[in-house]
Amino acid sequence: MQTVTEGRRDTSLKANWRVFAVTLYMGVALFEYGFDKGAIAGFQAMPGFLQVFGYQTESGEWDIHAGPQQIISSFMILGSVIGSLLTGFVGAHCGRRYGLILGSVIVIICIVIMSETTSLGALYFSRLFIGVGNGLLLNFTVLYLQECTPPRFRGLCLSMVTCWITIGTTIGMVINHQTSGMKSREAYRIPLYVCYPAPAILILTLPLFPESPRWLLQHGKPEAALRSLRFFRQGAYDEVAVQQEFEEMRAAARREKDQEHLQNRWLLIFELFRGVNLRRTIIAVAVGTANAAVGAMFILAYGTYFFQVANVGDPFKWIIVTNCVGLAGLFTTWTIVTHVGRRRIILAGCMLCTIPMLLMAAVYSAPGVSPNGAGIALVVLVSIYVFGFNFGLESYVYLVAGEMPAQNLRGYTMGLSTAVSFTFAWLSAFTTPYFINPGELNWGPKYGYIWFASSIVTTAFLWYYLPEVRGRTLEEIDEMFRNNVPARDFPKYVCVESLEASARAALTVRGEDKPSSAHLEAV
Repeated sequence: MQTVTEGRRDTSLKANWRVFAVTLYMGVALFEYGFDKGAIAGFQAMPGFLQVFGYQTESGEWDIHAGPQQIISSFMILGSVIGSLLTGFVGAHCGRRYGLILGSVIVIICIVIMSETTSLGALYFSRLFIGVGNGLLLNFTVLYLQECTPPRFRGLCLSMVTCWITIGTTIGMVINHQTSGMKSREAYRIPLYVCYPAPAILILTLPLFPESPRWLLQHGKPEAALRSLRFFRQGAYDEVAVQQEFEEMRAAARREKDQEHLQNRWLLIFELFRGVNLRRTIIAVAVGTANAAVGAMFILAYGTYFFQVANVGDPFKWIIVTNCVGLAGLFTTWTIVTHVGRRRIILAGCMLCTIPMLLMAAVYSAPGVSPNGAGIALVVLVSIYVFGFNFGLESYVYLVAGEMPAQNLRGYTMGLSTAVSFTFAWLSAFTTPYFINPGELNWGPKYGYIWFASSIVTTAFLWYYLPEVRGRTLEEIDEMFRNNVPARDFPKYVCVESLEASARAALTVRGEDKPSSAHLEAV
């Protein structure tokens, strides 16, 4: 009999159509989060919304006080911090799918409240708890795909799924543009109605999909884990390749299970800050914080209002244009992620966000610049910023934050990374009105100086400490961190444990005519 050493892995897009179909489906979970960013930001420039939650100026125009403006924008982010911190605990007991269902239920309840209430208190409450739902949806979507997709396509799949955030944002802006002229409550209620289908679809269909194979292994269900892995690899991997990947997952799950016996499971969160896990936690948190550190909330949360204050014409039209440029950035990165890797893409995105901040502030600081010229420059620079943000940060900070941790800590680490990111985003959204509001400091685009400095620090840190893990399995990444491999040596390091696991799987398959999960011992 011929010795089996390596299974067949077809890396073509056609052979892996199943995992891409699941990826596009899972993107529905992020649509509402993106839609919320695009729609709610635009509400603050709608007379129909301001007549209910704002005030009328002496000139007869409608406006909103800085306090409610802060809370409406920032409470969703604050709620996302809470939802992210809950990810590890919810995921440990409910799994990835039911974590998504819980987030969807919370979102639907909050949408009902926002569309029906005329009370600022109820609006604040719903903004906070829709953030909790969005935090769960964002983290569990990323975790599910991290643990189910083949190593080669992990970056592409995460880029594809997070593009739903930008798609949702763009659709929210387009609908806002169409309803912004209405003088009734329907101006903002119609956009809210569009939010209903996405979470409803998830609640009805998620139980039909398999749970993450790594989560099932971690919870002592190897037969279900193998069935789940076969579902995601069907058509792309032969049985030998499936068994080899499964054996690698099973070895890691067994090792982590042995470690859990030494401690209370509820105390696992403290392992994030011990030994080699501390390095992984620092990198995950740092890369997750990059979204906020480059000033994303300054541009994204207040874009429509910002353009309105800067007098660049129709703010709704220009914010849609810049967001479409951002979509181009997302689609561009799809073509290179499997060849270039995460590290270079993230650093390129940071630099494309850093330079426009400096130029934007400089244009509005320079004397003699005409308002028209400054407005054109603002639109161009914001477009470059949004392109860079979507190209290198929107998708990949979540990707890398989920790749760094050990399997039993992935939910906790991912949640912490996202929570810290949302915390800084909340601080940015909460303080930005004081800097740009004409009734406060009235800095306008000069606020970019602060974010230029912050972006420089972020880029420098990632340059020195972020490793490249393109094409590596999550178990290989775990092995390299446990062996304290320097960041620069990750691409060339040979993972011995993964080779041993593949060899064991090949021997197992060679000894069986029809490999079955019945032959698997429990983890």
